[in-house]
Amino acid sequence: YSHRPTTPTLIMSAAPTNPGANMAAAVDAEVAKFRALQTEIQELRSSQQTLIGQQNENEMVKQELDLLDEDSATVYKMVGPVLMKNDLDDAKQTVDKRLEYITGELKKLDKKKEDAQKKASESGE
Repeated sequence: YSHRPTTPTLIMSAAPTNPGANMAAAVDAEVAKFRALQTEIQELRSSQQTLIGQQNENEMVKQELDLLDEDSATVYKMVGPVLMKNDLDDAKQTVDKRLEYITGELKKLDKKKEDAQKKASESGE
């Protein structure tokens, strides 16, 4: 049995840094952020379109209610599967409150959409 001296093994603990790989990773991260912002903007636009449709529908209902004669008109309200008789003034107030709510939600969405578009244009530069 012979004993040979062993040579020390050199182990590299850290991989050499590759500036190109680091840059590519940074670009990929920015692209992912930009895509996420684009998706958010698309979702906000979809919500905005839904609210605009509801706003238009409620505006039409308001116009129809304004045409009714307060003395002779009968207004019904859907409560679950049942139609309930409703006072004309109550119906008008309900529609007005809905319109106020929808307008407020549209303003919030506009602000969120502007912020997201601003972030997207900043990250796109």
